[in-house]
Amino acid sequence: MTSPSVKLGDPPLRVMSLHALAYCQRLFYLEEVEEIRLADERVYAGRELHAGLEAEGGDEWASLELRSEKLGLTGKVDCLKRRDGSYIPCEHKRGRCRREADGSAGAWPSDRVQVVAYARLLEETFGRSVAEGRVRYHADNVTVRVPVDEAARAEFEMALADASRLRASVERPPITENEKLCVRCALAPVCLPEEVRHQRDVSHDPVRLFPPDRDGATLHVLSPGASVGRGGDCFIVRPRDGPETRHAVHEIETVILHGFAQITSQAVRMCAEHGIGVHWLTGGGRHIASLVSDVGRVQRRIRQYRALSEEATCLRVRKEITAQTF
Repeated sequence: MTSPSVKLGDPPLRVMSLHALAYCQRLFYLEEVEEIRLADERVYAGRELHAGLEAEGGDEWASLELRSEKLGLTGKVDCLKRRDGSYIPCEHKRGRCRREADGSAGAWPSDRVQVVAYARLLEETFGRSVAEGRVRYHADNVTVRVPVDEAARAEFEMALADASRLRASVERPPITENEKLCVRCALAPVCLPEEVRHQRDVSHDPVRLFPPDRDGATLHVLSPGASVGRGGDCFIVRPRDGPETRHAVHEIETVILHGFAQITSQAVRMCAEHGIGVHWLTGGGRHIASLVSDVGRVQRRIRQYRALSEEATCLRVRKEITAQTF
């Protein structure tokens, strides 16, 4: 029998999504429902840590993909240890541990629910009870034991229920009240929590939560009849008159074609492979179409149409527009 939180037809939840849920419900919704995922320097540093651990290997290192239809959950545990015939899931974190009131090391709630989720997946996979998990905090060089007791299991089930409820919702959850969480969130540029706080209270001074400059550039193709092609890992812009120019793919974030500029299918494929958006505009700047490799946009459209078919939602939107107009 499947968990009551699992709905027929729903794709399995990622264990990492429960980590996001425990951190912030709005973050979970953006990543898992709207499928907006951005990687900042902390994410890449974490990946580098895990890559290094995998390279080291060792008798106790065994990264393992786990999946349970009953739980509606899937994930890859960092490390799997075995003690006295029992499995112990272990997670590795770059940051510092949580300090309890007595000064002892503890696991953060998001890390705790993540390692308990892996424990439940191991139980479903091997049919053996898992008594504990562990979280290694490399900044403090400490390992925290996480008991998989009744309280931890209840917390895990509650997280699954919350995830199911949010997946069925057509509205984003409110921003978190804990402003400190926003400072370390990779999705702050999408969530815009400081803008929301400023709207609530105009005296609130917004804090810049992301760099003023983007890593990638926007490639505007303005010359009439110009074409964008591919040459290795570069975009090649060939105008009708004048020399061609080359632009490395890793330096480009968006390609915008103005007027009758063209792009080859090979260049479009490279855009799709690297998550680069392509946008077509008229010569006067009116938007015609866009191509982005983000399936979440389709899901957002579905939820928008569903929401606007609900009378209560339409009434609320009309009230907000009227209030802002007057």
